[in-house]
Amino acid sequence: MDIEQTTRLGDILEAVRRIEFYVSGISEEEFSRNGEKQDAVIRRIEIIGEATAHLTPETRAALSGLPYRKMRGMLNILAHDYANVDIAIVWEVATVHLKEVREILERHFEKS
Repeated sequence: MDIEQTTRLGDILEAVRRIEFYVSGISEEEFSRNGEKQDAVIRRIEIIGEATAHLTPETRAALSGLPYRKMRGMLNILAHDYANVDIAIVWEVATVHLKEVREILERHFEKS
């Protein structure tokens, strides 16, 4: 895998780790009232989606367990339908779905 693709995957992993840090120790209710936390998490989800858009078919095949369409889809929702973003879905992505992404990428980088 070339350096540009490795860098993109690293960007995704770093964004996931930051999101997990941002939401650690707070409840969904606290998150729903904290605009700064929401902005930080949403920005990192956007980075994940943008980095995903630059992954080659070969990279996607090498890491076939990642939910590429969902990762890119969240960017589209956050960037283009920002007025209708459901913070409960952002919370769910941050606290449930990104764990799998982190685990897959950590395994990938451990092998590298």
